[in-house]
Amino acid sequence: LFMVGSFLFASASLFTIYPALNFSNNFINLTYFSGSIFFTSAAYLQYLESINSDITNRHHLCTKIGKYLWFKFCPHNLGYISSLSQFIGTLFFNINTFNGVLNPTGIYANEILIWMPNVLGSILFLSASFFAWLEIYHDEHVKAYKSYTWWIIWINILGSIFFMISALVDDVAIMTTLLGAVCFFIAAFIQRFEPAPQETT
Repeated sequence: LFMVGSFLFASASLFTIYPALNFSNNFINLTYFSGSIFFTSAAYLQYLESINSDITNRHHLCTKIGKYLWFKFCPHNLGYISSLSQFIGTLFFNINTFNGVLNPTGIYANEILIWMPNVLGSILFLSASFFAWLEIYHDEHVKAYKSYTWWIIWINILGSIFFMISALVDDVAIMTTLLGAVCFFIAAFIQRFEPAPQETT
């Protein structure tokens, strides 16, 4: 789902960068919005994983064995904090891209309905990346430059930085959105090869 969402964001950015492709603004904005839905779906599944299988603190699991949770507050779990931040961030991107489809008029409408959710979503993506990094920082099984997990975390951090730049610097917004989407696509692809987390005692 992250790969599909990233692909749609990257495609919409390319459609904008190359107007010769003759895609309408409405189609481009709808492509962004569709990508945000895939991002949100993936982020919620990641959230479910964090509350039902705490790899950070297995002695402080959020749920009892045999009981499946759909929502839970687990502040002791770095994976949970990361996934919750990312999930909320994707909801802001839903608002941002949906209002892009609606194309509200007026500078204040654009700032409140499009720009502000974009900034908040980007901040939350950055915080999600930071907490994901904290989660694996002391993990002896995650080797710098050698572990799939290490590369996934740092490529996602780079993608989040690109998204933050796109929200703040209008002149490079489309290009940095493209670069961020490419990073997220690569990280999601690598995740398919990531080994299962090691059990801790």
